[in-house]
Amino acid sequence: MAAAAGRRTRWVVAGVVLALAGLVAVVLVVVLVAVVPDARDVDRRGAARERTSAPPRGTVVPGFDLAGEWTGAGVLARCAGLDDCARTRPVTLTIECAGQACLVTPFGPRWGRPPLRVRDGSYQAAGPVPADLAPTCDGVPASSALWRLELTVRGDRLVGTYAESTLQGFDCGATGVAWDLVLDRS
Repeated sequence: MAAAAGRRTRWVVAGVVLALAGLVAVVLVVVLVAVVPDARDVDRRGAARERTSAPPRGTVVPGFDLAGEWTGAGVLARCAGLDDCARTRPVTLTIECAGQACLVTPFGPRWGRPPLRVRDGSYQAAGPVPADLAPTCDGVPASSALWRLELTVRGDRLVGTYAESTLQGFDCGATGVAWDLVLDRS
């Protein structure tokens, strides 16, 4: 019986040692995953590259002075549901900032003065298209006509898109037109 008890003790000790070894291995894997940079983030020299979530065409730059008038041209990027879309569109934006808050006015006061918000790495704003300039359906301006602006900073310029769209109604289809923008400070 003493021999059987000795064999059981050896199996218990071996089991405890294996359990501890497994626990140490799990802890090491967790530490390595949390601390060591992903292999895709290491360049050929072995130095970790800085990760960025900025969009490829630009970024939101803290402290960049957006205030002022910006002008440029948009180049047609999308035209849907309309008979004709202008290939280019002159664009003028006025941005007024007080502290961290900025308001944007596209083209003129009739387009509104919504806040310019930071979202998903870009400056964004939206508002209604003036009724007399909105697409028509059976001769009546589309009440759902909205404009959207999305901008990022590239150097000293603002780049992005300006788009107008309407919702589909019972009698009329949806419309959408967008221009890619490059704006310089006036």
